[in-house]
Amino acid sequence: MALSSDYNLIKKVFQHVVLEGDSYEVGRQLGEVLKKHNPETVRWFVSARVEPEKLGFWDLEHLQGFYEEHCPGINDEIQGLADSFGAELRDLQAYNLPIPRQGSCSHFAVFSSVTGDGHVYVGRSYEYNQRLNDFRLCTARIKGKAKRIGFMENLIGLDDGMNEHGLCVTFSGGGTQKKEPTKAGFPFFLVARALLDNCKTVDEALKHLKKMPVYGFWNFILTDKGNNAALAQYFDGECSIKQIGENSSERYLFCTNHYVLPDMVKYQKFAGDWILRNSKRRYELIGNMLSRAAPKIGKEDIRSLLSKELYSGVCGHYYTEYFGTLFSAIYDLTDLTAEVCFGAPTHNKWQKPFTLRDPVGVKPYLAILPDKPISRDELWKVA
Repeated sequence: MALSSDYNLIKKVFQHVVLEGDSYEVGRQLGEVLKKHNPETVRWFVSARVEPEKLGFWDLEHLQGFYEEHCPGINDEIQGLADSFGAELRDLQAYNLPIPRQGSCSHFAVFSSVTGDGHVYVGRSYEYNQRLNDFRLCTARIKGKAKRIGFMENLIGLDDGMNEHGLCVTFSGGGTQKKEPTKAGFPFFLVARALLDNCKTVDEALKHLKKMPVYGFWNFILTDKGNNAALAQYFDGECSIKQIGENSSERYLFCTNHYVLPDMVKYQKFAGDWILRNSKRRYELIGNMLSRAAPKIGKEDIRSLLSKELYSGVCGHYYTEYFGTLFSAIYDLTDLTAEVCFGAPTHNKWQKPFTLRDPVGVKPYLAILPDKPISRDELWKVA
């Protein structure tokens, strides 16, 4: 590990928040947590002034209907947040349909037939900017929905997660830097939320996903405990899907930040030069690790890949340039546990596994984000 003097060490406080009740109650609970612990988040969340017409909807009721069609109950949760904050629905970022700048994550799914303990695992590393994230792991037990755990995004969405049925959803950006989306739809964090709330298997999740309009440029990996996985790649409304299962010759699936499916490779041209080279290098690292370690891939192999700095692993330190590891996770779909590292695993400890049974409440975790200039990256220097 490089000396701390090589970095600008940024400190962030993550939270593990556990919520329970019906949709409205969960919204109010989250609102009370935020008022107590994160008043700056409350100020941001009530500052939108939504104009549905500019988003392609007739009015707020039409927009709410769009939400309810694909993610039933979410409007009640948003109402709970609004009531907790004493705010009007038109002022909430929840209905502003934001699309963040592209992140640069890595993720992979591993079937039980190639793991040493016979478990199904999903590993993921989440890279982004140090200012733009919820910094909140959330366990939610919402009445009428699947219990789930995952990292929260924009208070109502998820960056990733796993539910009680052993379904896991992870995502990464498509690497697109030179094109603005033109098609309306759900951003990635509401896609992940809708699938985890309402689906049990990859097949169910794909059926749900195919009905949802998706906004932006994303790669989703869907995995279930029955040894099924799918990669869905999106480019401004166009989608291609690869699915593998128990009878497939492939026993794992992985993705970084470039398009790899045959129908989507043409869109690599929209990626920035560095991110494309970086993404291909990480993609190769993941594939090589899984190939070498199979058929006895262990949790330690996964943890090691996620914990080592580029280009021995996939952990990044370029936070200011939107490529710093905010968190890493190993989802065990067999045991239904999540092992998490808040902040860069090069500088922070992995936490003991979280479960879907953790008690209601809030627990803070201090994390270090070691920022350094991207100009020091070996691929950045390549002509």
